[in-house]
Amino acid sequence: MKKLRITYLITLVAVCAALAGATADAATLSDKDKQFLAGYEKADDLSGAKAAAGDLGTEGAELSKSASLKDARSAFEKLSAKAKQLAAGQPGYHVYHCPMLKKDWVQTSTTTANPYGGKDMIGCGEIQK
Repeated sequence: MKKLRITYLITLVAVCAALAGATADAATLSDKDKQFLAGYEKADDLSGAKAAAGDLGTEGAELSKSASLKDARSAFEKLSAKAKQLAAGQPGYHVYHCPMLKKDWVQTSTTTANPYGGKDMIGCGEIQK
């Protein structure tokens, strides 16, 4: 029984240490990263996407050249990969997943606003844990 308690305690300490490390890593967004996430969230329609592309640095170049909403969504999907990395563990950011389109995105609201499926699929998606 004592050995089981010691094993449990060691496991608990390891989990706490891992969580503390994850929290410390999550708190290190640079101003450039914060600007990227702010611009990324504005890119939710073709005109908004093109206007926000300047805030996305070099990563926004493809988005700024989009000739159609389809092109913009393709470019936005690539930006979503970076946004997911930056937002991981950050307070106030939520990573969503649309199971029908198999796409992910980041947003600050907890009300689903799927940027990939148009008006018909705006509510399709769920926050990832």
